[in-house]
Amino acid sequence: MSARPPRRSARTSFLGGRALVQQAGEPVACGLLPEAERPLQAELHSLERFAALMASEGWAAHVAAMAFDRIYARERFIFARRHGSPELASLAMHLLYCHRYGRAGWIPPA
Repeated sequence: MSARPPRRSARTSFLGGRALVQQAGEPVACGLLPEAERPLQAELHSLERFAALMASEGWAAHVAAMAFDRIYARERFIFARRHGSPELASLAMHLLYCHRYGRAGWIPPA
C-alpha cells in the first residue's frame, strides 16, 4: 500500500498579514508588498474611462498595465494631465491622487 502525502490546508499561503514565500525550498514568512509595489488602488471603471479618453485622442493606455505597473500608470497620468483635453486632465488628476495616496478620495467634476 502506498503512503499518501499529507493534505495541505487551502490557507497555507497566508498567515494573517504575512505571506509565505519559497526560499531555497523552505516556506518563509515575509511581509506583504510595500506600498510602492502594490497594484494601483483605483476604480476599474475610472481606468477604463481614462483608456477610452486616451484612445479618442490617439494615445495608448492599457488598463491592465496601469492596474499593475505603477510606473507606467504614473507616466500615462502625467502625460494626459499635461497634453489631454480638460476632461482627460481632470480624470488624470483623480487617478494621480489614487496613485499617490492609495485610495479614491477626490472625484473629478462630471
